[in-house]
Amino acid sequence: MSAVRTSLQRLTAAIGSLETSVDMLENAKMGEQRDMFAAPVSNENANEAKLAASQNKKAMADRLDTAIEKVEKMLAQ
Repeated sequence: MSAVRTSLQRLTAAIGSLETSVDMLENAKMGEQRDMFAAPVSNENANEAKLAASQNKKAMADRLDTAIEKVEKMLAQ
């Protein structure tokens, strides 16, 4: 059972680290000054970036869900 506990602690630490990284990124973007004279970003590029970001979030959520399900199955046994 200590191996499961160690794995859960590592998973908790990784999730905490991920949350901290996301917070830092959001804070960095919030205070970012935009260049008023830059060429506007095309809608196509912006849509591709949004799609990639949403796919990355979904992939991360799926991986976390899978890890949680595995731990729950192990604990049920």
